[in-house]
Amino acid sequence: MANKLYIFCGIPFSGKSTLSKEVARLTGYTRIDLDEVKFEHYGAVIKDAELEQKDWDIIYQAMYQRIEAALKAGKTVIHDTGNFTKYERDLIRHIADGLGVEAVTVYVDTTRVVAKERHIANQTTHQRFNVTDNELEDAVAEMEVPNETERHIVHKYPTPAEEWINKHFS
Repeated sequence: MANKLYIFCGIPFSGKSTLSKEVARLTGYTRIDLDEVKFEHYGAVIKDAELEQKDWDIIYQAMYQRIEAALKAGKTVIHDTGNFTKYERDLIRHIADGLGVEAVTVYVDTTRVVAKERHIANQTTHQRFNVTDNELEDAVAEMEVPNETERHIVHKYPTPAEEWINKHFS
């Protein structure tokens, strides 16, 4: 079976990371997460607002290099970050296209209401790093849902993860 690139997208707190981790666990695919790359470079307590454009350039270049290296090594890659716009997804897709690897967008479709509930709960649990209310609203406003111009699959909340994974990754 040929390797692929899965480009996860969705609003903050939609469940992208939870779902991508479960896909990686069940399939053995390589998961590359923008936040993990950021924390490796700048430490786990860095806030996005503390980073300058040059810092983001370093983070994104490191992430792109990891994706390309894993694909060149024949691995199937899960790219986990917001990827709110088609432009962002196309930048990642371009890596796969250059290597002759199929790219599939995975849209994690969770309502704004559910995402907001998770965001509020996270302010107590701190299960993941937090975003501000404004950052959440900006991401919701920026989100471009994949359409017929992108090969994509959709995980619609509250579909059970394992059931959905078995349908789309078996």
